[in-house]
This record gives sequence, structure tokens and C-alpha cells, in this order.
Amino acid sequence: MIPVPVRLLGLPVHPVTRGTLLDTAVAWGKSDQLRRIYNVNVHAMNTACAHPDFRNHLNAADLVFCDGYGVKWAAARTGQPVPERLAISDWIEEFCDRTGDAGQSVFALGDEDGIAADYQKRMSAEHPSYICAGSHHGFFNKTGPENDHVIDVINASGARHLLVGFGMPLQERWIEDNASRLKVSVAYSVGATFRWFTGNDVRGPRWMTDNGLEWLHRLSRHPVKLFGRYVLGNPVFMARVLAAEAGLAFNHDTPPMQHSR
Repeated sequence: MIPVPVRLLGLPVHPVTRGTLLDTAVAWGKSDQLRRIYNVNVHAMNTACAHPDFRNHLNAADLVFCDGYGVKWAAARTGQPVPERLAISDWIEEFCDRTGDAGQSVFALGDEDGIAADYQKRMSAEHPSYICAGSHHGFFNKTGPENDHVIDVINASGARHLLVGFGMPLQERWIEDNASRLKVSVAYSVGATFRWFTGNDVRGPRWMTDNGLEWLHRLSRHPVKLFGRYVLGNPVFMARVLAAEAGLAFNHDTPPMQHSR
């Protein structure tokens, strides 16, 4: 059973463990009802505070898990601790084994041409039970005939699980916009996950990823692209959390924090 979500800056965060997350994914993979599993980190929280439509998408999700130490810190400050920071790259390989053992196939959608396909090849090679339903790049028109074709390909594949890696908030928006047409059981927002497993990008060393410093490694690799997200975004997030904790509004889109203590 999924625990009741805590509320941070007006957003739900389900305090799930890795085991609960994977158990839930496989259980939902047996259903014909579409479920959405999203994740939140500091960037997601800041984006949701600035964009009500993205906040609505996260609130509409069936499960939202913590994918950032900043979110874990914020939850702890309000007496609503989440048990783990569940970086997708840390559990996706077990996900491949678990879904494969359950006979559930996976479709990978996103990134540049060939990257999702390479991801699927690697997972198929390294996880014997994994069932690849197919792949498609993410550079297509998100409305009109191109979008219709991609949805037809996904549905025809028979996939039970759909990994969508467009980046926030585009991936969540696309899932929500097309939810009524998708015939998969579970759709996930996975960001740059495909890149990590195909050598197109490199995660930081374990001592950084396990101690809340993965953002610093990513910033060092992409300083221009990620300057706003981390150098500006991290202090803004902390200010939002502290203001909400005090019952104040950092801006008109930031609701007060809910305390449990």
C-alpha cells in the first residue's frame, strides 16, 4: 500500500522506499488502467511554484517520489521525513529485472535519435529477463500527425510500462495531454536516464551522489546550461522552504508549508 503523501510547497511527495516503489510499479503493470509515476527534486519544486500547470500535473499523479536531497531536507525540516532519495538511475536496473520477471514489457521514449534504442539494447543485454517493447526518440512534434504516430507505435508495442525522458516539465505535460490515448499501464517521467546508461553523460562519483552533491558534478559538466537551475535555483528553493515554514509566501505561487510537529 502506498503511504499517504506529505505536502511540500503545495506538492505531494509519497514517502516510499525503493522496495515499495518497485512493488507498486509491478503491481500496477498488471492493470489496464493508466497510472503515472513522477518524481520531484529542487528543480521540479521551483518549476511547479512558477508554473501552475506543472503543479497540477504533479498533483494529478498517482505516485510522486523524492528524487533529490533538497526535497528530503525540506521534508525533514517540517517533521514529514521521507525514507529515501530515490534517484531513478539507482533503481532502474532492478526495475528491469522485476518487470521482466513479471512478464511486463517496457517502451523507452525520449532524447536524441538512437539514445533510447541504445538504452534498450544495453538493458536487454545486461538483464536477461528484460522485455523490450521498443523505443523512439523524443524530437517529434508533440501535437498533430507526428504525435499520433508515436502514440500508435507505443500502443501497438503492447508495452505495460512507458519511460518518458523529455525533461521537466515537457515529459509530464506530454503524458497528461495524451493519457486518455495511451494503452500502457504505467507512465514514468525519467529525465536524462537514457543518457546515463548509454555513455552520453556521466553521473558523479558515488561519494557525491550519496551525499547530496550530484548537482555540483552536473553543474561542473554543464555550467552554462545548468547555472540557473542550481546556482540560482538552490537558494531560491531554500528561501521558499524557510518562508513557507514560517507561514509566509515567498511569492504568490508558494503556499505555506504543512507541519506535522
